[in-house]
Amino acid sequence: MFSGKGKEQTLELLERAKELELKAREVAEGVLIGIHHSRHRGTSIEFSEHKPYSPGDEIRLIDWKLYAKTDRYFIKQFEDETRIRAYLLLDASGSMAYPPKKKLLNKFDYGQILALALSWLLLRQGDEVGAGVISQGELLWVPARSGERHFLALCELFARNHPLGKTQLAKNLSELASRIPARSLLVLVSDFLEPQNQLEKSIKLLRHRGAELILFQILSPEELEFPFRGLSWFEGLEAEGRILIDPHQLRKTYLKRLTLWQESLERLGAELEIDYLSISTAQNPVQILTEYLLRRAQRRWKRSRR
Repeated sequence: MFSGKGKEQTLELLERAKELELKAREVAEGVLIGIHHSRHRGTSIEFSEHKPYSPGDEIRLIDWKLYAKTDRYFIKQFEDETRIRAYLLLDASGSMAYPPKKKLLNKFDYGQILALALSWLLLRQGDEVGAGVISQGELLWVPARSGERHFLALCELFARNHPLGKTQLAKNLSELASRIPARSLLVLVSDFLEPQNQLEKSIKLLRHRGAELILFQILSPEELEFPFRGLSWFEGLEAEGRILIDPHQLRKTYLKRLTLWQESLERLGAELEIDYLSISTAQNPVQILTEYLLRRAQRRWKRSRR
């Protein structure tokens, strides 16, 4: 039996989960319409027909034609092997709560909708999808399952959590490497505002285990442009305290450091064959996912024509 307060909290959770479900489905349906009206008719969001060779794979399955063109070893996948096992990982650290005003969509809210829309598209085509939320250093987890009914469990996981505490993404990614099966698809949704060396080490570990990675970096327009003027108080979202500064003096240095950080993520993506996207919360998530999935489909089509 629920107490009055417990029942109220449960109803609020279900209401938030239902709201997330409706928003994510709306975005997913918009993506499907966009793909349908593109030149790439019939495109699904299947991510690959090959998988990287790993020790223990049968040598006879190596695609030698692809090796001759790429100088890399890939294993051919057959019809019964093409089902994707995907995991959507959402950063729920305090910095994802920006902007803090309730009337605006913060980075965590935006990331929820983006991740759930992609989950819905994967489940709709018969793939297995799991999800995780990194909250205050803990990894909260829903195992990968197939079927559209599983979608509500993913919505409830995201609805149950709010951005709070310090970023510990790198630590949890290292733990995740031993939890997910090799060659899974892992989509990381975060602002990636943490020490570069630690994050790169964790990403390389996951890639070494054969996981296919997609990095969605979610940032607000203010973080991308730093438009602040006049003497202002800046408060920490992951640590107590605030500081009074002149934004005009800081802007050039801040934007330079942000650009260098994003360029390093792009280089890491190119080095490890990882997709990296920088996304503003001002952008339409339907457009973001549609354009991204069509680019992937186009790359796949070009590869098949070689």
